[in-house]
Amino acid sequence: MKNKTTSCLFRFYAFAILICLIVISCNNNNNETVTPGSPFFKKISSKQSGITFINAVDENYDKNYFDKFAYVYNGAGVAVGDINNDGLQDIYFTGNEVQNRLYLNEGGMKFKDITVSAGVDGGKGWDNGVTMVDINNDGLLDIYVCKGGFEDSDDERRNLLYVNQGNNTFKDEAKTYGLDDDGYSQHSAFFDMDNDNDLDLFLTSRPDSFYLGLSRMVSGKREPKDKCRAKLYRNDDGKFTEIGKKAGINHTFGYALSVLTADLNNDGYADIFVSNDYADNDYIFINQKNGTFKDEVKSLTNHLSLFSMGADIADINNDGYEDIYVTEMLPENYKRSKVSMPRMDVEGFWAIVDSGFQKQYMHNALHLNQGNGFFSEISQLAGVAKTEWSWATLLSDFDNDGKRDIYVANGYRRDLFDGDILKKQDEYVKANMHKYSSGEEMFEKGFKDYMEIYNPIKVRNYLFRNKGDLQFENVSEAWGLTDSTFSNGAAIADFDNDGDIDLVVNNLDQEALLYENATDKKNNYIRIKLEGPEKNHDGIGAKVSLYYDGKMRQFFQQKTVRGYMSCNEPIVHFGLGQTTKIDSIVIKWPDGKENSLKEITSNQVIKAVYKNAETNHYSSPVFNSSFIEATNQFLRQPFVHKENKYDEYVDQILLPHEFSVSGPFIATGDVNGDGEEDFYVGGAKNQAGALYRFQNGGFVKQVEPAFEADKDYEDLGTTLFDVDGDGDLDLYVVSGGSEFPDGSKMYQDRLYVNDGKGNFSKSSLPLTVSSGSCVIAFDVDGDNDLDIFRGGEVLPHQYPKPPQSYLLINENGKLIDKTKELAPDLLQIGMVKTAVAADLNGDKKPELVISGEWMPIKIYEYTAGKMTDISNKYGLEKTEGWWNKIVADDIDGDGDLDLIAGNLGENYKFSASKEKPFEIYAKDFDNNGTNDIFLAKHLGDITVPIRGRECTSQQCPIIAKKFPTYLSFAESDLKGILGEEIENAYHNQAYLFSSVIFINDKGKFTIKKLPVEAQLSTVNGILVNDFDGDGKKDILIAGNKFNVEVETTPADASVGLFLKGTADGSFISRNPAESGFFAPYNVKDIKTIKTKVGVAVLVSSNNDSLRIFKNKK
Repeated sequence: MKNKTTSCLFRFYAFAILICLIVISCNNNNNETVTPGSPFFKKISSKQSGITFINAVDENYDKNYFDKFAYVYNGAGVAVGDINNDGLQDIYFTGNEVQNRLYLNEGGMKFKDITVSAGVDGGKGWDNGVTMVDINNDGLLDIYVCKGGFEDSDDERRNLLYVNQGNNTFKDEAKTYGLDDDGYSQHSAFFDMDNDNDLDLFLTSRPDSFYLGLSRMVSGKREPKDKCRAKLYRNDDGKFTEIGKKAGINHTFGYALSVLTADLNNDGYADIFVSNDYADNDYIFINQKNGTFKDEVKSLTNHLSLFSMGADIADINNDGYEDIYVTEMLPENYKRSKVSMPRMDVEGFWAIVDSGFQKQYMHNALHLNQGNGFFSEISQLAGVAKTEWSWATLLSDFDNDGKRDIYVANGYRRDLFDGDILKKQDEYVKANMHKYSSGEEMFEKGFKDYMEIYNPIKVRNYLFRNKGDLQFENVSEAWGLTDSTFSNGAAIADFDNDGDIDLVVNNLDQEALLYENATDKKNNYIRIKLEGPEKNHDGIGAKVSLYYDGKMRQFFQQKTVRGYMSCNEPIVHFGLGQTTKIDSIVIKWPDGKENSLKEITSNQVIKAVYKNAETNHYSSPVFNSSFIEATNQFLRQPFVHKENKYDEYVDQILLPHEFSVSGPFIATGDVNGDGEEDFYVGGAKNQAGALYRFQNGGFVKQVEPAFEADKDYEDLGTTLFDVDGDGDLDLYVVSGGSEFPDGSKMYQDRLYVNDGKGNFSKSSLPLTVSSGSCVIAFDVDGDNDLDIFRGGEVLPHQYPKPPQSYLLINENGKLIDKTKELAPDLLQIGMVKTAVAADLNGDKKPELVISGEWMPIKIYEYTAGKMTDISNKYGLEKTEGWWNKIVADDIDGDGDLDLIAGNLGENYKFSASKEKPFEIYAKDFDNNGTNDIFLAKHLGDITVPIRGRECTSQQCPIIAKKFPTYLSFAESDLKGILGEEIENAYHNQAYLFSSVIFINDKGKFTIKKLPVEAQLSTVNGILVNDFDGDGKKDILIAGNKFNVEVETTPADASVGLFLKGTADGSFISRNPAESGFFAPYNVKDIKTIKTKVGVAVLVSSNNDSLRIFKNKK
């Protein structure tokens, strides 16, 4: 009987676990910061405001979450607009089971309920989202309500269009306009899809069942039912025609929760963003400018949120491009993050990806627009990844400082992912089963009692202040958001017309919230009321740009549908900080016409009228870029790196990332003496590396039998150098990977000797038995020939213990292993990833600089016949990081060499500092013959594990026995989990994950962080050159780390970055649209190569094509 009951209760829960994986980011970036004198929100009581609306939902068996209606707790929306044109914004709430309510703003934050007289209570059925729009172009806002409940009839699911009659009364005319859709509607967005100056409609929907397996979701997308798919209604002279199938929006079968429209790729046409719950990924429908759309989300992102809920689109960094913020459900609190988590499901994750969906992770997503319509997800760098079970989000300038802040509505009626729920359920069944004849009867008749074992997630809403530089600060409590709620829909407006943004929130089973913005008014503002063309009264889609202090400072594209099932005031609001005068405000209307308002004083509401606009046909911005992709021009035969499949997690479940996917790397040089540089690119296991020689303006692949004979090796670092002093370049290739145990012959490096004409034959090398990474050739001992340092990357199955590295001395053209004699410190120096030889002290002799994973920056000099560690002399204590690349160059122009170092980056699950280092403990803790890995972080005064009980127990089964519940695991620190065994475990720490420049200041290094755009991801490749021809050194970087375990979001936000050097030694970030350099791939190496037709940059990526960018200087 117990098993039968369990099956009944968890039919849906099992499905949810099957398709999801949790990203438990224990890096708490959201710590509250209280700033004295901060602005704050004042909650207006219902007694004062007159708003008593409660979206009350009866929790009962007939619509229970588990096998009836999974959206029973999802709440409803709220719309704001001035329905009677009195200059005050009014409020309309939708209710799921209760009647909708319309409140008329009477001034002074007082509102009057006019629902009954207005005739807008919503009638029967389950109401979801709401939008205000002037549907008939009479200058009055109308109300469109989406309906789509559980067992509603078709008529009860018909959407409503309340047309404003001009006397505070409304009439439902949805059928007249062709908008009485009877599908499972969630929300709607009116927008001008074809730039014809009228408003069309996009309508989201959902499947008619919540309990579909992944295969049914995939098959359902092929030909979804009309009631279940998204709809696109074209406005044909005031009547709406559904054209979704013809327009390319016919394969939508997702649980869509939010929709927004904006010009995401800056081509002058509105695109569509849809956030989808569950396995189906979000959609980015790009407008094809011919009445059709194409979902390009997989080509425009590298990953998404999994359970995407609310969303907003706005420019968060004032660069003129639309960014996207999407809410999800990752807990901020450490204990909740360890208790409320579904199990780790690697197979489920890859099943979703293999079904054609984008990679998805369980945290909020902040998608930064790179200027070309590609989005880098940066929520972890920004500090906004974790906000509990979240719904609406609104990007607005709440403190009027000129930067858009982030509001997030939070809460959920029941904690359905409580890891200990099975235990609680067992206890409930034992205590109550005797009262009923069957499990089904107990579940049905005792439903309300049973639901009490699921704790409510009642938490405060979040508010993040935008600090600039893509950084946000949690000011929720400091700014007055202290109530714990079940908040869903939310909208913003200046309800009291005092120049700042107020807030209204629709709560589940609680009174709605109304907040007055009680800022101290030190900052200025400007508000623009758009009067659009006749059939787009509020100017939806118009782009507004503010110019002051000599350049474009802020940007917003008019949209009222934002957040979650809600609609906001149709007025464009900008905070101005201390600016009192605006040079100009430029309004670009969807049809290409333009207004320009000059010399505008702050702190007022101004009108921008379409009829005064001038014709100015739209054109995309044109930049003087430094690069252009020229792969097809240069590469006669393409090179595609083809990584073999190998699962490194079989016996190291807690391994943070893979080591079998570290290549390919590139070596450049003139191999045949014709004065043109050629290049070698490494292959994967079972793939030969390739030599490309420059001929007739391009690179031609040369057949080399010696390379083909060695294709079983995994190529890693490589260099072209003259080993035998015969005047030509020979080739050294490192063997790496992690498929074989330490000591395997598959880690034997290879040396290929050049015959002087660019033909290579294999030569002998000393024995190398460790998995390698990098190689550099330099004269160690000052005898005028080139020696070799070869770094060891990983000790397979023994992470993070150091492998062996090698120092090979050149003796009359033969490389001899002299590591033990000359450099015993290098034998197990660490997990080496990068090395460079550079004369740091000006003595005309190169020092050896080495670093890698869990390593500091190490510097060695050759003196008295030994390699001596002189790192401390340079002030490099506590520089341990996850370093990937170091190059040396005189960045500051003072005549000595500085170091530019690429690290993990700041947009990752893990963080590190000198005060709170990131740590690792490794040992066979359970004595079963395998190495156990425990990553850890500091939480207050204790050290706690990164990974949760489920996956930790898979690695060490004794953990599950020691901690029978998720809560007991969450309440223990790392020492309590591992016991005294931790004392003799292998232990390491990292203090710095930022990519930096080490400035050489008379033999001491000072750290200077690279710009924040360089911290978006792992940096694997660095080039220094004057790429734009202005006489100043620039930096070009690329990277990413795609191959990580599935509970960790990959470092995939890099698209390559051009850092333009300036006269004062600083660097300005240029996005791909400006620079022309765009590499959003799993980049492992970049190299410059000089040819007769100019300098080019080679970009090699794991399991991907090699690409070439031409430098245009």
